[in-house]
Amino acid sequence: MKRTLVGLCVCVFAVLPAVAQSESFGEFESAHYRVRSELGRSHAEETAVKLEALMELFNSYFLFAPEELPAKLRVRIFRDKSAYDQYLRRIIDGTRDDFVYLHYTDIARSELVGYSTDDEQFDVSLAHQGFIQFLRAFIPNPPLWIREGFAVFFEKSMYDPELDAAVYRENLAWLDTLRAIVDGSAGLTPLAFDEVVGIDVESARNNVEVFYPTAWGMVSFMVNSENRRNNRLLWDAISSLRADASMSANVDSINRNVFRWVDHDAVIDEFVEYVNERRSFRGLVEDGMRLYDDERFDEAEDAFVRALNLDEDNHIPYYYLGLINYARGSFGLAEFYYQTALDKGAADELTLFALGVNAYADNRFAEAATYLERTASADAPFAETARDILRRIE
Repeated sequence: MKRTLVGLCVCVFAVLPAVAQSESFGEFESAHYRVRSELGRSHAEETAVKLEALMELFNSYFLFAPEELPAKLRVRIFRDKSAYDQYLRRIIDGTRDDFVYLHYTDIARSELVGYSTDDEQFDVSLAHQGFIQFLRAFIPNPPLWIREGFAVFFEKSMYDPELDAAVYRENLAWLDTLRAIVDGSAGLTPLAFDEVVGIDVESARNNVEVFYPTAWGMVSFMVNSENRRNNRLLWDAISSLRADASMSANVDSINRNVFRWVDHDAVIDEFVEYVNERRSFRGLVEDGMRLYDDERFDEAEDAFVRALNLDEDNHIPYYYLGLINYARGSFGLAEFYYQTALDKGAADELTLFALGVNAYADNRFAEAATYLERTASADAPFAETARDILRRIE
């Protein structure tokens, strides 16, 4: 999801008149949230359940004390974008393309505002802005790299109703962009270490194309680094935050108590190495396709399995895992992967052809004919091959 920093969080300093509450809103209160939704009370309850689970996930990293919150966190969900826009114009004289967190000095008035979208998009926006609301409820003025970096870090985390918990899913959406910044191919100037950790809102807006992926990259690096020193830097930085401090004061506290004691150049070198070694879904698929073409099937299989760990709903890895197992003579497993690729949206003609060839190789001629008859009439390069195999079966 592409965002600009301008649309992520709005700080409202003026004391504005209360906006009339529409009777069409259903309301639900959980332990830490008060949710109102134009989609009804049931939707408000579902949203509150998700947010409670997300708060537990967020807090496993930050270790705040939710029981000490002075008020429940407010959330308002509109039925559609039009109603959302109308509401925001009354509050901030403008609107946003995505959810927004309206931050007041009084937490009881601060509010996360969103609107109904498809389930996946709604959950991504809820996780992203829900994290910002969570963090600023405890630390009103955190450094931007922590606020925005973690918001992207948690963006793909989803509530699992079977587990009744939010499950972290790694978000590598910015990885390829960050690698291009680091290696220079993006044509953008990387931010220095001091610039990232001390950046203010105006500078972040002016460097949004670099700041966003870098902030996420720093958080990902410090969380996942095999060097415990880098993990400790992040936890010590979080521990240095103060609820009564300004953003600049929190930045100064981290620099004074944490980052002044480390070799910045060494951290940057490890960060660059980390970025270069990581692979996004697209990178893993490209690696797997290249390795498959080189008949390095074990390595290709590893790349595609790792890709599925990032996106289990994409058909491409399943299709290539079918090809790999066909090449190995594991026809039953190949059929499983081809069928799964079909279920995930792979092209019918190509995948049915692959299923037909696989069944033919496994001497299941009747099944092979069923698949191949559906592709033999197709206007595709493999149609003639399908007809040739059908003639052999006859």
